[in-house]
Amino acid sequence: MSVTPARENFVLMPEGTDIIMYIVLAPFAAVFLYGLYLRLGSYDLRLLWMVFKSSPGGFIRSIIEFAWAQRRILRDARAGIMHLLISYGILVLFIGTTLVFVDHDILRPLKARLLVGDFYLVFEILLDAFGLLLIAGLAYALLRRTVTRPSRLSYRREYLAILWLLLFIGVTGFVLEGIRIYLRSPPWSIYSPVGALLAAAMGGLNVGGDVMMATYRALWWVHAVASFAGVAALPFTNLLHILAASLNVAANKQHARTPGLIETPFILSKLDLEAALPPIGISSINDFKPRQILQIDACTDCGRCDEVCPALIAGTPLSPRMIVQKLRRVWWERRGDDLFDSGVFTLEEVYACTTCGACEYACPALISPMELIVELRRALALRGIVTRKGVETLSNLARARNPLGLGQGERIKLLEELAQIGVRKVEDEESVETIYWIGCMGAYDPRAREVVKQIASLLASAGVKFAVMCSEEVCNGDPARRLGEEGRYQELAEEVINLMKSKGVKEVITHCPHCFDIFSRQYRDLGAEFKVVSHIQLLQRLVREGKLKPAAAEPLTIHDSCIFSRMHGLVEEPREVLSGSDVREPRRGGRMTMCCGAGGGNYWLDIKRVKRENLLRLEELMETGATTVVTECPFCLAMLEDARRVLGVEDRISVKDISELLRPAGKG
Repeated sequence: MSVTPARENFVLMPEGTDIIMYIVLAPFAAVFLYGLYLRLGSYDLRLLWMVFKSSPGGFIRSIIEFAWAQRRILRDARAGIMHLLISYGILVLFIGTTLVFVDHDILRPLKARLLVGDFYLVFEILLDAFGLLLIAGLAYALLRRTVTRPSRLSYRREYLAILWLLLFIGVTGFVLEGIRIYLRSPPWSIYSPVGALLAAAMGGLNVGGDVMMATYRALWWVHAVASFAGVAALPFTNLLHILAASLNVAANKQHARTPGLIETPFILSKLDLEAALPPIGISSINDFKPRQILQIDACTDCGRCDEVCPALIAGTPLSPRMIVQKLRRVWWERRGDDLFDSGVFTLEEVYACTTCGACEYACPALISPMELIVELRRALALRGIVTRKGVETLSNLARARNPLGLGQGERIKLLEELAQIGVRKVEDEESVETIYWIGCMGAYDPRAREVVKQIASLLASAGVKFAVMCSEEVCNGDPARRLGEEGRYQELAEEVINLMKSKGVKEVITHCPHCFDIFSRQYRDLGAEFKVVSHIQLLQRLVREGKLKPAAAEPLTIHDSCIFSRMHGLVEEPREVLSGSDVREPRRGGRMTMCCGAGGGNYWLDIKRVKRENLLRLEELMETGATTVVTECPFCLAMLEDARRVLGVEDRISVKDISELLRPAGKG
């Protein structure tokens, strides 16, 4: 034995074991490469290359932040640390195995060595340390799946088998190291502390060297075959997320910053009406796009999306996890039958979604179940299959240009009421660069009309120059898009965009998050160029300038709008507006807010719930002990007002828009 520390490869195995090992490895490698070929071929590597070329820094940062640093996984500290131990344990052991291959099969024939001297000693310490971390993480994972059993986890046999296989590989690796040290007694064995401890324990067993040698050789092959099997299984099991999730976070990095974005499948104004329509929605695996296949393969089935889904919590048939998993299953099985006719998905399941983006924001792999649900809705809407209330809503949009089906009389009446408090009309002005967009709820809902007047009054008192075109407004199309009727959405959107252009509008103020989102993000694909400002952004600026100040003294709690907070990151703005007030945070607030249940067209739909989201949410908000719930959205205001009546707590708590808690700075 050399006095210089060095890696001993195959030292206890018969001559030629390395050659036999590669022969045995070959079929496992072939299965792995074939599986990899199948998966990578589905992802369209050219698209991934284009994403990389467009922003190499963003591509790499996303992989580092979400795949390597596992930022979202660590939101659940214990489960996150467990996953870090397992993933980095596997990574370091894989790197270690690769270095052994380089040392033995590439450098040794060239009369060179890598794993010698101090480098080798550090190598041994690191492998032992990360091997222990791997076993600790696997042990905790098995404890969770067999004893504590968190409700959000899926308990498929495949997952337990993978964990037991990895644990077996880790434990047998240490046992082999212990036997090798026991039989060879290298002077540097202290640098393999786990193996040295096992070797010391073996010394007390009084087992003969021949028996230990035979045990070593048998276990060596079992360990090797188990490791080969794990590699071969990777493209065909949930282990695939190791590759797919890394690619998905890079390809879909926009989901991390601004979740809830809906893709525009075509531009209606540019379509050749005599040609066939482009592919719309998902009704079978033939409709899957490479980016969507990458998303479903990236799913780890961790259940974090289910844990935050308001529709699932409310007792609907929807599970965002199962949306992704069922799509994955039919894709892997290459089942080409229709997803709806075959019963894979139901109408109630698909239309229960509130499109709040909570699932997407919770997903560690940046998957968007919401995006997939919208695509399923588009396929249904193309066939004219929508819920009864959904059909009524879409008919109202076509006939009356608003989802409630009401006439323009209420808009005209509101315009006159606003004029009485000094608000300018667009038609009375030669040129208006800034308008306050009232929206459908602001025009037709009595409670929201009060908010409109309050906001208009505050802006006027603060000297903000704006006008309204209330009587000429039509729905911006958001309900149609979220219900899957893309054509109707774009018809309305084109009408609104042309209206804005005809009036020379350069800036739009909104108080409705749905209007804000559709104008600021969705309309860009259709050529809109005007700037969009939400009322909470504008109110924040006016408070900073000292033109407005909070008027509330009672304890408050903020119900963050899903669109404002989660999709656009507007979390600090309302809190700054109410600075100095007694604001009490709910257990789910900011970007982790819970949807009131109105989104995704559900304000008008009739999907049954066990207990509606607005009731669940108001109960959460009341846990803070606040006497006033602050909202930022007319839909949230209506839903929480309704919940207040249903729960019979009208005398205990009030619901107000944030604007109703402000007054001009000059007033007492």
